[in-house]
Amino acid sequence: MKPDLNKTGNDLYLEQSLVTGLIAAFIAIFILNCFWILSSVFFDRFFPWIAILQGIIIGKSIKKYGLGIEWYFPIMSFSLALFASVTGSFLCALYLTGREFGTGAIILIDEISWHTISIFLMNDYGIVGIIYGLFSGVLAAFYSQRELDRNQAIAYRKYKESLKI
Repeated sequence: MKPDLNKTGNDLYLEQSLVTGLIAAFIAIFILNCFWILSSVFFDRFFPWIAILQGIIIGKSIKKYGLGIEWYFPIMSFSLALFASVTGSFLCALYLTGREFGTGAIILIDEISWHTISIFLMNDYGIVGIIYGLFSGVLAAFYSQRELDRNQAIAYRKYKESLKI
């Protein structure tokens, strides 16, 4: 598909959509967390590196559907990837714990409290989870920014400069 060379900076600005970027990211988070849970339960192991995969896919989905140029798209993707890393790890731990005790994860949901979450974050998620979560967020932020060709970049820069005057 050939890029439209006649787009103005205003057109590029108006193409951005925070809402569709958020929707795409939440769909990606849901699918990837389900994949993470299924792979953990199937192999009876926890795979923290899936958080890295989440970051890349979340960033690319925000890029494709959000068409973001502004500064808040990478920040949004960073925070959503970090959120996905924590929720994915927690849900995997919940399902693996339920499997260990011979109950389902749904039964354990009733037992979740702030104490449970704080113990999970300090003991289970820990430093390794933080490192994977931060890398996931950085990768999501990197992949979320829309790439403009030369003509689009010039048109957008002129548009932004015209707003300052």
